[in-house]
Amino acid sequence: MIIIRMQGGLGNQLFQYALYETFRQKGIQTKVDISAYEEGKEKREYELAKLGLSPEIANRKELHRYYADNARLTDRVFRYLFGKKKYRKEKRYDFNPQILTITDGFLSGYWQSEQYFATASCEVRNRICFQGLDTAEVRQWEKQMEGTNSVSVHIRLGDYLQTEELYGNICTASYYRQAIQYIAERIEDPFFYVFSDEPEQAMGVLEDYRCCVVAENRGGDSYKDMYLMSRCRHHVIANSTFSWWGAWLDNRPDKIVITPPRWNHLCKEHDICCEGWVMLS
Repeated sequence: MIIIRMQGGLGNQLFQYALYETFRQKGIQTKVDISAYEEGKEKREYELAKLGLSPEIANRKELHRYYADNARLTDRVFRYLFGKKKYRKEKRYDFNPQILTITDGFLSGYWQSEQYFATASCEVRNRICFQGLDTAEVRQWEKQMEGTNSVSVHIRLGDYLQTEELYGNICTASYYRQAIQYIAERIEDPFFYVFSDEPEQAMGVLEDYRCCVVAENRGGDSYKDMYLMSRCRHHVIANSTFSWWGAWLDNRPDKIVITPPRWNHLCKEHDICCEGWVMLS
């Protein structure tokens, strides 16, 4: 059996779920560990059900193969107790093909690369079914996006401003202006839909273009923004897995997706940019 630890926000949960589907497609019994959410160790909410996803959850007995009750085991202790083949923690952000050869063990990481679910991408796409979209606000936005040459622009400020040593000075105003100009030079009459936790600051980088802020979806409804991003025809994403999935779920073959030059300051190499997406320097 393989158990995949779920951690982080919705975008990260989707990457972990996608790896889960890859192993399941191979016929390997695979479950997920959501104990960090149940025990309050994760600040975020476990949200896959909002997208119609219900991976099989490992029970306490199954988790005890890897955990000692109420003990905080270090990575070194885990490796000693279970061996490298049993407990695997992601060490780097670039794609590690050896992960896909595992048939038994506990996996802890973010797995932020489409290559981890290349063989299961259709399954992942088909299984995602956003819930609770039948509201006047969502339908109105969707109709408007379909009637314009719509471009989603994700400007994430709030929590990233608190961790500048990790994310700071990557998705700058210069990055957004360069990305917006790139798209404006290639598509006719673009209309930009801004998704941001700080909309007033975000609008400053689009003052010369037709744009509006999608601001209704807050808190537990934030997942609806991912859906609305996916309904746009083109995308300018932040160094955020949330807008990565918004762009990826748009299956138009002619879409333009602009990504920042790097994802964070921990690594120089990262395999999160998909083939055909434009990474600005």
